[in-house]
Amino acid sequence: MSEMGGVETDGMHAEERLAYKGGVFINFRTSRQWVSIKLFALPANTDDHAVLSLLISNVRYRDSYGGTGDKDMETIHGPYWLYAITPEVFSPASASDAEALIRTWTQYDVPLTADDCAAMEREVYPRIQEATSRYHLPDLTDTAQHDWGSSIGTDGFHEFVLIDRRSASVALLVASDD
Repeated sequence: MSEMGGVETDGMHAEERLAYKGGVFINFRTSRQWVSIKLFALPANTDDHAVLSLLISNVRYRDSYGGTGDKDMETIHGPYWLYAITPEVFSPASASDAEALIRTWTQYDVPLTADDCAAMEREVYPRIQEATSRYHLPDLTDTAQHDWGSSIGTDGFHEFVLIDRRSASVALLVASDD
């Protein structure tokens, strides 16, 4: 048996254990802000720590969010070096705190258009509310920002992992700007 990110994989890659199911991208029409949601199937009988470990080990987590196309990154995630992100770095978050942070962030530049507001109400807030557990990646700028990481998240890089055991799904929600 091999280990990936501290998780027993039984010879399976993180991509096989935490299968990618697609995503949602909301690009705000009146600002440089956007929301990316990557969806995964939750493996049965996997605790939250193992889910976080599998997610971090998954190639779909390694995304620069910097407009570099569909190429998966090897050493970075958003503005951060990947090596600095471990399951222990994440903090549990309440639905109300997560939703309040995202709602506040959406108003940093200008009010949302009706279409963007509807997309957020349809795609983002229900996922936050329905998740059975939520984890927040803190701001790692001071300790883990990579060499061009400052071009991502001028108004913040907000990341939540939303685990929904009822629907057997995991959503990686990133709200940021470029």
